Amino acid sequence: MAGIRFGARIPASGPVCSSDRVIESTREAESLGYDSVWIMDHIHNSFDRHKQYPVGMGSYRHADNTLDPHQFETVAVCSFLAGVSKKIEFGVGVMPLPLRDPVILGKELATMDALSGGRFIFGVGVSNVSDKGEYKAVGVPFLPYADRYAMIGEYIAAMREIWEKPSASFHGKYVNFDDLVIYPKPARRIPVWVGCYTLAGGKERPAVKFALDHADGWIYGFLMTPQIIKSMIRDFTDTAREAGRDIANFDWCFQLRLSIGETMEEARKNVAWIAQDQPHMARYAGYMWKHEDTWRDAKGAEEAPASSVETAVVGTPAQIRDKVKEFINAGANYFDLWFMYPTYESLMRQMRLFAKEVLPAFR
Repeated sequence: MAGIRFGARIPASGPVCSSDRVIESTREAESLGYDSVWIMDHIHNSFDRHKQYPVGMGSYRHADNTLDPHQFETVAVCSFLAGVSKKIEFGVGVMPLPLRDPVILGKELATMDALSGGRFIFGVGVSNVSDKGEYKAVGVPFLPYADRYAMIGEYIAAMREIWEKPSASFHGKYVNFDDLVIYPKPARRIPVWVGCYTLAGGKERPAVKFALDHADGWIYGFLMTPQIIKSMIRDFTDTAREAGRDIANFDWCFQLRLSIGETMEEARKNVAWIAQDQPHMARYAGYMWKHEDTWRDAKGAEEAPASSVETAVVGTPAQIRDKVKEFINAGANYFDLWFMYPTYESLMRQMRLFAKEVLPAFR
């Protein structure tokens, strides 16, 4: 299983977020042997979003956490963290690309990648309907789904011109410029990963077309089972073959929600608070466990979708290893680990335990 890579979500947003913790968790992840650290991207972060999303990443009720809706900006935080680390990579999963200016962003990312020695993974997406309020808040039109993909396709193509050409010109529906001379160039070809639910369904689907034309990988997962992942990869591989696209080096990054503990009791303790603090989001946590022959969530309710049983995992290192193997066998070669925790201390314990007991099995 050589070549399997693992990244850890650091608290660059959410109730446990602070400047010191962003820096400390990155340094710790690097020392523990993780391949990357990951953050999400939003410009406008409401107080409600801070409390309810993402599922399981810090209890806003805890005294050591914050009610301030921090959301560290992607380019700024990755640039800074590159300066306080040596080799670990940085990923954004994902940036709502329609909210950015592609020329300015292209220069920012090229500069960051050059200064870091080529350590950035660029996860991009077009947002969901639930993010429509963010577009309104910053004054950007929320275009129809297919149009948003057409837009970010132009954005990536335009940025590639900036990154690869001494003098760049681009003319499209959404982006137009002539003779832009923008240096420095990135240290490597910046990997672009598309963040969408699935790449199955054929090349007429906007996300699939974008992936064929522009992407180097896929990042998503959550409630997807290994069987769904395997089917999606097979479907996209067939579509790529028909389109003449070589995807031999295409990355498949599964976002795995997990709670790891030395014992099952410890692992369950990490997530027991979710049913109280995030009740209407709990079903999206993607975990359940068996009790008295019935699948139940943290409060004993039986409402979470059945697919949750096969996705996120709450358990011991051995159980986590088994779950990771299932997704590897399905085709995943990269994992964006979304540890579920009430406090920062719980996150750090889990990161250390995973590095000690799970990482070595896949090196």
